[in-house]
Amino acid sequence: MARRSLRLRFACDEDWGSFTGDERRRHCERCDQSVYDLSTMTRREATELFRRRPPGLCVRYSGDGEGRILFRSERYPGRQVWQRFVLPVPEEP
Repeated sequence: MARRSLRLRFACDEDWGSFTGDERRRHCERCDQSVYDLSTMTRREATELFRRRPPGLCVRYSGDGEGRILFRSERYPGRQVWQRFVLPVPEEP
């Protein structure tokens, strides 16, 4: 089974603070898209988000200084941890 790493097409300069919504998902008026913050999710939740593939999926995340995504820890509430993130392979219909 092939696995793919998360590669972003471009970085957006829009201000997350100006979007409406909550800490996990906000709406960008300019693009008319929902933007999801992966770092407020556990790795499992982020994997499920990519498995569902909402139209026009946009994401943001916090990194660890080496470019790795920090996710909300499942074991330690309130902490963020680095975990390898591999995009799920799309399920066959």
